[in-house]
Amino acid sequence: MAVHILGIRHHGPGSARHVRAALETLQPDIVLIEGPPEGEAMLSWAIHPDMKPPVALLAYVPDRPQQAVFYPFAEFSPEWQAIQYGVRRRIPVRFIDMPLVHKLAMTEAEEQATEPIAKLPETIPTNESEVRRNPIAYLAEIAGYEDAEAWWEQQFEIAEHPIEVFAAVCDAMTTLREEITPTFDKTEAIREAFMRRTIRLAQREMFHTIVVVCGAWHVPALEKMPPQKEDDALLKNLSKTKVETTWIPWTNDRLSFESGYGAGIHSPGWYQYHWQYPQDDGTRWLTHTARVFRRHKMDISSAHIIESVRLARSLTGLRGLSQPTLSEYNEAAQTVMCMGDAVLMQLVWQDLIVGDQMGETPEGTPQVPLQRDLEQLLKKYRLKLFNLEKELKLDLREANDLQKSVLLHRLLLLEVPVGKTQQTGGKGTFKEEWKLRWYPELTIQLLEKAPWGNTVEMACNQYVVHLANQCKQLNEVTHLVARALPADLRTGMEQVMRRMDVLAAATSDTAVLMDAFVPLVQVRRYGNVRKTDLDTIARLSDSIFYRMLAGLPISCTGIDEDQAVALSESIQKVHSAVLLLDEADLKNDWIQTLHTITTLLHAAPLVQGLCCKILYDLQYLDAEQTAREFSKALSVSNEPNRSAAWLEGFLKDAATVLLLDEGIWQVVNDWVVTLEESLFIQIIPLLRRTFATYTAVEKRKIAEKVAQGNTPQLQNRASEDFDAENAQRILPVLEKLMGL
Repeated sequence: MAVHILGIRHHGPGSARHVRAALETLQPDIVLIEGPPEGEAMLSWAIHPDMKPPVALLAYVPDRPQQAVFYPFAEFSPEWQAIQYGVRRRIPVRFIDMPLVHKLAMTEAEEQATEPIAKLPETIPTNESEVRRNPIAYLAEIAGYEDAEAWWEQQFEIAEHPIEVFAAVCDAMTTLREEITPTFDKTEAIREAFMRRTIRLAQREMFHTIVVVCGAWHVPALEKMPPQKEDDALLKNLSKTKVETTWIPWTNDRLSFESGYGAGIHSPGWYQYHWQYPQDDGTRWLTHTARVFRRHKMDISSAHIIESVRLARSLTGLRGLSQPTLSEYNEAAQTVMCMGDAVLMQLVWQDLIVGDQMGETPEGTPQVPLQRDLEQLLKKYRLKLFNLEKELKLDLREANDLQKSVLLHRLLLLEVPVGKTQQTGGKGTFKEEWKLRWYPELTIQLLEKAPWGNTVEMACNQYVVHLANQCKQLNEVTHLVARALPADLRTGMEQVMRRMDVLAAATSDTAVLMDAFVPLVQVRRYGNVRKTDLDTIARLSDSIFYRMLAGLPISCTGIDEDQAVALSESIQKVHSAVLLLDEADLKNDWIQTLHTITTLLHAAPLVQGLCCKILYDLQYLDAEQTAREFSKALSVSNEPNRSAAWLEGFLKDAATVLLLDEGIWQVVNDWVVTLEESLFIQIIPLLRRTFATYTAVEKRKIAEKVAQGNTPQLQNRASEDFDAENAQRILPVLEKLMGL
């Protein structure tokens, strides 16, 4: 009976090659692999024809899906090659790490509990956990390497005798663990005790040749096993929880995450290439590099590739290496192809060194019902999700595009953001543009919503009701309605609308009512494209509108400057919404309310000026009536600050009025000219704030008009005793006013 322990580097292509060669040589009758025992039931899927790495074994607590862990596998992962070997030969394959029923049940405090035993030697980094987590990096540093991957690759990955390689790994890790007197890490000790327990079990079951594949750090702890009673004492009374597992697609860029095995890699694309073409002298890799640059419109010739290969080989010889590493290839490509520009190498890093590969899992892989329903819907609507960002344009008049839109909006509502909407060009409400991207963490966010229903539609209906019940303000629930309506949730929306009705009846705050009205108008105006019944929304929006009108005039009185600015912005939004809705009764009542505000004695002047401007734009007030309003607001009997605030409300974002309406121009002109110097200095900050909103072109046209003096229309009306000298006095005033 023999036990062979193969210490590997997780996701190392050389380690994977050595493991496969060692298994072929040793011909074991059982393979033990570092990994969660709960995943053993999923191993048969590893040899399915449709299983395409990178993939990950996902383990999670059903009641708390956010409490989860991923065990990623690439084709070049040593564990993946060991699984493939054992499953294809129908020999037992077991995971020997700490069961996740215990690990995921441990509290954070338990996981981090340590008991110091001894101080570390001064030659060892003080962060012992960092050394234990990545012993390769520490050994590489001792050897004088800045790049741990390059050291491991030169010392172990390219070696030709796998059995000797694993013996060397064992010696290196044994020495390292002897030099470091580590602090006692409870979780680490329990993990290794479980590994030893599984090895002892295999020995008792009389397996003849046992091969153990584990991280290099654990090899010494499995070679020299302590008495069984010590391990049993460690494993007593461990807490438990329920755990479920499944396979999910993984991506190259996520292989760098430290999950599951606690190790990641930064260059998965390079590792995949190194796995597929171990004998390449650099010609093939640098040819791929040249193709990346060519795709980005760079001029790269065959001569560039030849010179890059030569430079990489020269660097290898100068550094005393047996063959080039990624570092030599990158330096050669940067020097020859990029003319020394390191920024251009980011293209190679993204497209080639990391890569955009996304794995696939077979249809029928065990999944929660919600996850299975989503995959079926994606397949039904021919909606393919990628690791790269992809644009999607939808025409909501087409049935299939409409269903895609509904699904994407439902996922947004479930907080699974596979896509985000974009602004669409042109007119019409039947177009949608999305940017889609799938990444593995979204699986966890989807699993978190599994308790709400077994299908996307059911979960979304239940979840939106839950969100509505959490809303305490009317504007919160109206924004929820605006998000939920495109998701076509008939059942859930009924309860959401009831919740909105309750909050609307209890709300008297005009600002809240205004904030609630605007999104409802958007829904009411555009919802018909989705063939949605909007009668309830129309009734609620009308109810909110008239409650708002009843309280708006009084809300304009007794407020300070900041409150007036906020209220004027809300009035502008409501006004745009009323125009968008284009219903005669609502528009007339809105106009009447604005007129009422302009007549109030104690209303905020900023708001009154805005209301007057809106009425003027709607031609409810003609030029003569507007001039009278100007005269009243800018009368010398008013406080200058009040007049300036009224003028700001009227003229903000309204340069066209000044340029084209000679009556209003003359009123403003007369008011500015009659101001005393001290009063002018007092109100000029307010006036400059008004003119600051104008564009440079508008300011220039106003200045040109000032420079021209009186317009022909005014000259025709001018009296015979017109004082030209007095008219010129306005020029420096307006120039100062506009900051020219």
